[in-house]
Formats: sequence, C-alpha cells, structure tokens
Amino acid sequence: MNSVLAIDIGTTSTKGLLITSQGVVLASHQVAYPTSYPQPHFAEQNPQEIFDAVVYVIHTIAAHNEVTVISFSAAMHSIMVVNQEGKPLSPLIIWADTRSIAQSRDLEKIRQALYEETGTPVHPMSPLCKLLWWKEHQPNLLVQAHKFISIKEYVIFRLTGQFLIDHSIASATGIFNLSMLGWSATALNQLGVPFDKFSDPVPTDFSVELTTEQSAFLELKNSVKLIIGASDGCCAQLGSGATQEEDISITVGTSGAVRKMSKTRVMDPQGRVFNYILDQRNFVCGGATNNATAVIHWFAKQFLQKPSITLTEFIDQTNQIQAGAEGLLFLPYVFGERAPVYDAATSGVFLGVTVQHTLLHLQKAVAEGICFALKSILETIHVSSAPSRLIVSGGITYSPEWLQMLSDVLDKELQVATDHDASAVGVAMIAFRAQGIEFQQSQQTILRVLPNTDRALVYEKSYAVYKTLYESLKSTFHTHHQLMNSCR
Repeated sequence: MNSVLAIDIGTTSTKGLLITSQGVVLASHQVAYPTSYPQPHFAEQNPQEIFDAVVYVIHTIAAHNEVTVISFSAAMHSIMVVNQEGKPLSPLIIWADTRSIAQSRDLEKIRQALYEETGTPVHPMSPLCKLLWWKEHQPNLLVQAHKFISIKEYVIFRLTGQFLIDHSIASATGIFNLSMLGWSATALNQLGVPFDKFSDPVPTDFSVELTTEQSAFLELKNSVKLIIGASDGCCAQLGSGATQEEDISITVGTSGAVRKMSKTRVMDPQGRVFNYILDQRNFVCGGATNNATAVIHWFAKQFLQKPSITLTEFIDQTNQIQAGAEGLLFLPYVFGERAPVYDAATSGVFLGVTVQHTLLHLQKAVAEGICFALKSILETIHVSSAPSRLIVSGGITYSPEWLQMLSDVLDKELQVATDHDASAVGVAMIAFRAQGIEFQQSQQTILRVLPNTDRALVYEKSYAVYKTLYESLKSTFHTHHQLMNSCR
C-alpha cells in the first residue's frame, strides 16, 4: 500500500499523518511546543525543541508502521541564523514577531519594486525586514552567519545535511524573485549580503534519498525518500479542495488567511495581496491576518482567567448575547496586522463600551471582530466573479457556532470539510504526485453553513462602522506606538 508520512510543522505544534494514496489516515501524532515573548513585538521559538518534536512524531508513527516517504509542510516567515555546521546562532524568529516596524518603513521608497519582484507585501512579518533589524541591531550576526534559514530548512538540514528551501517557503520571504525563481537582487542589495548566505531553492516536488545513517537516526529500517513539500498555507489550499480559480479558502487557526489558487500572480495596486508558489503551475494568492484564535487565547487568559478554555466553549458562552454585541465593536489587531492594512503599529480596540456591556459582550465582540477582519481580507482578493465556493478549514471548524457567525458576517454559504488537517493532506498530495501516484482524496462529509438573514443584516451595519476604524485611528496608532516605545 502506497503511503506518505506528512509532517506539518506549525506555530504551536508539529503533527504527522501517515496517509495512503486513497486518502486513508493510518496513524497520526502531534507534539506541542511553546513560543516566548521576551519583549513587546518579539516572538521567538527554540529550533531544537521543534526539531525534537518532528523527530518524536516520526519515531512514534514509524514504531508501528512502515514509513518509506516523508514530506513536509511548514509555517512561513520564520528566520534564524546558523553557522557552517548548522548550529543556531540566534533564536527562531517567527511570523508573529513585529520588531522590525522601523525597518519595514525604511523600505517605503522601494516598496512597490519589491512587491513586483517578490510578490510579497512589505511588512515586519517578512524575513527581509527581520534581517534588516539584525543588520541594524546585531550586525555581528550577519558577519558570523553561514546561512539565514527558516525552521523548515533547519529540519531538512538536520535530516539530510543539505541547505535546501522549497520555492513555496522561499516565495514567502520577501527575498525571492518569482520570475527568476532565485534570490532577489533588489532585496539582497538592501541587506548587503551575498546570495550564498541563503539555501538553494528547489521545486516543491524535489526529493532526497536519505542515507542509511540518516534513516537509522529516525529509527527507520528501510530506504526512505524525503520530498521537500511546500508551505502550510499553500498545502492547506490544496488539501482543502479549493483548487479552482473561483474557489476561495478561508483558514482560521492561530492566524488566519483568505486565499485563492491562480495560474498567474494577482498583483494588487496597493500591494496587499501575497503571491506564493504552490508548484510549477500554480500560485496561491491572498491575504493573512495575525489575529485569529491567538486573540481568543489571549482574551481567555488575560480577561477570563481561563487559559485552557476550548474554542467551542469560548464561542458557546457568548450565545446569550445577540449578534452585534449590542453595538460593541472590536478591532482585533492585538498582534499588529497584515492584510489588508499591513501595519504592525496597530493594536486592539474596543469601540462603544458602555455601562450596559458585560464581559460576555466583550467576548462576543472578540469573536465577531475576527470574522470582520476575515471579511476585510476577502474584499481585497480580486476575482472575476463571485466565489463559486467558500471552503473553510482550520481550528474554526471545531466550533459550529463560530462557523455560523462567520457565515452570517460574510452573508455567504460556507462549505466545511470534516478533515481538519488540510495542510498535512495537501503536502501528502504533493508527495504522491512527485512519485507519479494518483491521490484519491477520501470522500468527506461536507457541512454547508447558510447565513441567517436577520443576523447578516445586523452584521452588515456593524461592519460598515468597523471598516472605518483603522483609517480613523491610523495616525493615533502610530503616535501611540511611539509612546509605548518611549515608556520601555
């Protein structure tokens, strides 16, 4: 039986699925790890902890199953510095880190040129901006560095001894020329570092045969092929089934994204739409938000004093509050924001708090605000007609009430697959295709969520006010950001 061990290296955990070419999951395992926030705007992880999690997942699944092919999906926008032996010289800086706000603003004059070359909006999430921060604050790191790599490259190097980066992860760095499929001269000129400080870019179906010693390290008894795979976002697009040009996928996890697949780049005049490579024929285009379930976890911990509350419990508790939270609005930019505003100096805002509002109203407004943020991204994606399907995946699918809220806010039908592991399924599909094996995705029960007309009307009015908040507060956000920095 043909099978692939699909490894999805996420922000909060690594998950492995052993899946057959008929879409049957034979085994799965998941290992979590922490993120540290040593200062405001900093978000770091220990790459060794993540590598250990990957190895443990492989060991656990391989202990009772034959593993011959492994493929990897991974979170985008991470960056770290390693020496020639691949040993870390820095923590892993992840997508949520926005310390490079000043450096992203310094790129304003060439912002459009960078966007046209790389297809990636300029924002502190970008590894380009993070590297510019290191250049300014820790210049010795750039001198000492043998390579600047992502967490996926670190794992691949530890397993194979080769510095490789797939086109999908590379296309999310802000340093990759989409037309040339190589490192961007415009970006590297800003950094003042040569091309060889970065890994060799390879297609997403590129494979490496592990040596006997490398296989033994993973406790694998047979010959093993490693297929490099793609980014989690691109894999989720593929795995969710949103593969037609007019399909839109909405993924809601720690962060969130609204995406479509396209044969060509979707170049937004305002530079708000990303363009990531899925394979040699397809781009995944769209926008991402920093503020999805991460905001719910923040609110649950800091306001409810319930850090372990489940997503379903959080949403269900707000059912007694009517749609619109009695006029209370929440701009959910707690972690700064990417699409559609691309402004890391933003912050969370409650608007309209009165004596009638309770903690439950705030809780309801948080969930609604995240849905409004997703709607604002959907409006930036250019499609020739209305989406034929809106396909939802990620953690939101565990909460029927939140799915209903999103449907009401968008005033559109949602299609929800019962398979929660779209990224892992997507990278398995890439691996099977790389071997010339047809993948037959298992038949899933598709849940259809229809909007409620009355609630949709309430949300339409609330959203009209929500849309004005960022522009009304933009200058205040930036002034306040300077104030916060001066108080540290």
